[in-house]
Amino acid sequence: MEKMRAMVLEKCDKIETNPLKLTSIDKHEIKRENEILLKIEACGVCHSQLHGIEGDWKDLGIPPTLPTVPGHEVVGKVVEIGNKVTKFKVGDRAGITPLLEACKECQYCKEGKEYLCESSTITGESFKGGYTEYITVVEDFATKVPENMKA
Repeated sequence: MEKMRAMVLEKCDKIETNPLKLTSIDKHEIKRENEILLKIEACGVCHSQLHGIEGDWKDLGIPPTLPTVPGHEVVGKVVEIGNKVTKFKVGDRAGITPLLEACKECQYCKEGKEYLCESSTITGESFKGGYTEYITVVEDFATKVPENMKA
């Protein structure tokens, strides 16, 4: 399996203690026909992600999933597409929503409220975060980014 660099959070702690560690993990690969693979150009630092890194959410009953690769404001270039992808082609630029995916079948999803779906996956709360080199995402949870817009 090919490797990629990633900033991994193994233990929540104050950001000043440098809790993110540069390491090598398995490179993400397309596993489903409706996924795209992005080579990440940039990932923002969201304050909610900072709360996650520091472990603040556990006080609200949301324990961290560790280890994890944070980062959920991702922009990158499409380098590979699944067989059934229709919205993107290799070379397109894309941004990823904070959701990596949702079931698309439940009442919330059908109402356009995927963020309430019980099976939704949040970008940056698994090993699929933006603080790495590559990420896969279901095409429905990515948006085209114009070529002239800086990452």
